[in-house]
Amino acid sequence: MSEARTVKVKSQLARQLAIPGGRTVAEAKRLAEVGLESHRADTMADLARRVGQLEELCAAGAADSRPRVYALASALVDMAGFFDTGPFYTAGYSLCDLSERMQVAGTWSWPAVEVHVKALRLILAGGCRAGPESDTLLQGLKQVLAAFSPA
Repeated sequence: MSEARTVKVKSQLARQLAIPGGRTVAEAKRLAEVGLESHRADTMADLARRVGQLEELCAAGAADSRPRVYALASALVDMAGFFDTGPFYTAGYSLCDLSERMQVAGTWSWPAVEVHVKALRLILAGGCRAGPESDTLLQGLKQVLAAFSPA
């Protein structure tokens, strides 16, 4: 019987991949951040538009629009998560949590939603910066959320 031999073939792709080059991780990260930052103004405008939609839902207070509150709050959190929006992200997440708790419990409070929406508007108007004002707002939202905590 003959002996089997294994032969490694070096493809052109394998040769190219073996050559060092490209970008450093730090450079790639910096370029990604610059690219992301170029979308900040449009994203902030979109956040403001969605907060406006939440304000309209609160004003109407229609029972059939309750699921829309969660959808809009979730979209806010998704978008805000790409940027340093600190208290805005936290308030949006709190609204998601609140609307989910109220839907599951079968109890709904438009005033509780409205408090969250007003906090989102104030935080957005303040440039989404953390500070004593936003801390106070977030503390108030925690208290509202606690009122809807499961027993």
